[in-house]
Amino acid sequence: MPLLLLALALAAPADPCADAKTTVEMNLCLARASNAAEVEMNRYLVAARKRAATDGVTVVKAFDEAQGRWIAWRKGECDAVYAHWQGGTIRGAALLTCRIALTEARIHQLWKTWLTYPDSTPPILPEPGVNADGTS
Repeated sequence: MPLLLLALALAAPADPCADAKTTVEMNLCLARASNAAEVEMNRYLVAARKRAATDGVTVVKAFDEAQGRWIAWRKGECDAVYAHWQGGTIRGAALLTCRIALTEARIHQLWKTWLTYPDSTPPILPEPGVNADGTS
């Protein structure tokens, strides 16, 4: 599963900071994008946890443990990316880009697993990264 999430995260990353011209501008922009992704993930987490709660305390506990493990995995993965680039000024951007990509992949995984239904029931929240008109 982690390899699938990483592949999804790296498949087609958007560049929210295409206009940044310096390392400082890039890092500030990516930090804002990382924070925005975290806020969005928390929105999907709240809804997913609420749905998990309908299945009882055992499911909520498992959900919370899984999220904690995912947070630890993301930290480890992105720390490794940072270490890989530690000799250059790109290290901060690489770390933040990793966090953004993995967080966006997690949001989509939360949506697919917890916020959709196997029938024609509309999802609890819209598909992440898809506009109301169905475009990306």
